[in-house]
Amino acid sequence: MKKIILPIFLLIFSCSLAAQEVWLEAALKGGYGASFLVNKNILEDDNYNYQATPAYNIGGKFAVNFGPFNGISLEGFYTKAGQNFDYSLPSPLGDYENKISWQSLDALLLFRHINNRVYIELGPMYSVVRSVEQYDLNTQLVNPKSNYQNGYLSGVLGFGGYVAGAETFSLGLGLRLHYGLTDFVNDNGKQLGFPNPSQRYESDAITRPAMAEFMVEFNFGIGHWARTSCSERMKFYKARK
Repeated sequence: MKKIILPIFLLIFSCSLAAQEVWLEAALKGGYGASFLVNKNILEDDNYNYQATPAYNIGGKFAVNFGPFNGISLEGFYTKAGQNFDYSLPSPLGDYENKISWQSLDALLLFRHINNRVYIELGPMYSVVRSVEQYDLNTQLVNPKSNYQNGYLSGVLGFGGYVAGAETFSLGLGLRLHYGLTDFVNDNGKQLGFPNPSQRYESDAITRPAMAEFMVEFNFGIGHWARTSCSERMKFYKARK
């Protein structure tokens, strides 16, 4: 994680030296989409079928922006995600469902570049897992959280644009992708075959949480400093002299 964060801070420092202005921004944010558990063994298992599983999050951000084009933000979210599978066992056992859901608190550190009202952003996310529920073989599993990590690291990539705004307010819409960089299943869970304990494989495979979501954000300008007077920031934030 340090290898990811250090270049971002170096980029912030470079931007701050070059920026004509520095301004602060806060936002309310939310997202809705689909979540997945990417596991090579399950993907290659013809008896298992991935189901689209809804996911959502809600939270906010605090951003420091350097000039009209670059900024860095710290974001926090409450997230509910999951993964549902349909699978078949040899006759006469039949067809079953494996449903996994989890709740987490997510912290993100993102760099954002803006050009012509369009932005792209990237950075790391760390998720603290608050709870896990799992239903398999027609049974609600007892304490499934003991088989999953208490936290995991992801990479985040997003892009979108600003669709409306005023002097100190803007509305943004975008698409964001999360992909796990560390294993969601702990050592105890691997020994028991999680995330699908009803099926054992010859070798272990990393289970990576992933998510694709549409985002909406309500941004509010809360502070501004400038060495020189400057032009309007995308017609939404006017430089205050």
